[in-house]
Amino acid sequence: MNTVARALHIEPAEFRERNFLHTGDTTATGQTIRQPLNLPALQNRALTHAGYFEKKARFRAENRSALIKKGIGFATFFHGAGFTGSGERYLQSVVTLSVDSKGRVEILSSMTEMGQGTNTVLTQVAAETLRIPYEWVSIPRPDTSRVPNSGPTVASRTSMIIGKLIENASIDLKEKLRLPPDYSTAQFVEACASHAPLEVSAQYQEPEAIFWDDQKYRGDAYGAYSWAVYVAEVSVDTLTGEIHVDRFTALQEVGRVLHPLLAAGQIEGGVLQGVGFALYEKVVFRDGAMVNNQMTNYIVPTSMDVPVIDVLFEEIPYEHGALGAKGIGELPMDGPAPAILNAVEDALGIAFNHVPLLPEDVLFAERRVA
Repeated sequence: MNTVARALHIEPAEFRERNFLHTGDTTATGQTIRQPLNLPALQNRALTHAGYFEKKARFRAENRSALIKKGIGFATFFHGAGFTGSGERYLQSVVTLSVDSKGRVEILSSMTEMGQGTNTVLTQVAAETLRIPYEWVSIPRPDTSRVPNSGPTVASRTSMIIGKLIENASIDLKEKLRLPPDYSTAQFVEACASHAPLEVSAQYQEPEAIFWDDQKYRGDAYGAYSWAVYVAEVSVDTLTGEIHVDRFTALQEVGRVLHPLLAAGQIEGGVLQGVGFALYEKVVFRDGAMVNNQMTNYIVPTSMDVPVIDVLFEEIPYEHGALGAKGIGELPMDGPAPAILNAVEDALGIAFNHVPLLPEDVLFAERRVA
């Protein structure tokens, strides 16, 4: 995008804005964007927060006599939430809620907690929908002898797809317990004592407006998209070629933020992975085998490589996601690399089109243009 903007003599932010998708526009697969979408406002908010234009001008002036040159760059992008194409339609995922006579609820699902906060968020969805204390809800380990097939824990689908099934099952459970509209926790327990043990299941039903044609490869590639603008500030040592990410702004529109701390943690961890992808993690193959397959010779970011990360959210609830939520986890792997490479180009005046961008790549490029 920056290369095309430069060839047309258009500022990168303006060039992107001229080509943004808007509500009602169609994607490359013919999918109509139905949700409210204001990418110019999203981009402007991120660039303003990061001080993009002011820093760009200041860095340009300071770099004239500096050995360590600074730059700032950004990426505006989006990522689908849920399985691609007809994946969710074929999975037909199921979740089950089991309630006992004391009002304790179990969520039976094949979703796997691997540190990303799945159990916290899914428990939260059930507790909030049922209006019961969080500690009354539990999630057993996903043993396939007991839990239904909810599909795999991938593709930014857990909160949006499985969370929505839990929300739907919770609503169904309330109906089966014959609870009044403004019931208390005491009334919930009383109803459970009369009806339990009780199990309620919910199965994924593709919304009518969403359809993917497997034969023509056309239609709704994803049920929903999450949108983001990432801004990276870097320092480049012109003597050693080393690049350090100094500060990072990550703005994401994710439907509804269910758990702000966990959501921010997902983004912060993902951004650091993205920094590794952009600057450090070079996979070396020789004779068909990876030769740097140990932590002694495969370089990953350490705590010393973590930039200051500002996480910002924009919330536009999605009707088919749990309490309005969409996917979060994959966007932080999309945006850091292009934002960082654009920042390096801003610092050096040299464009790069590959990752990871190693010190030797910087030094060789500097030698070519010298």
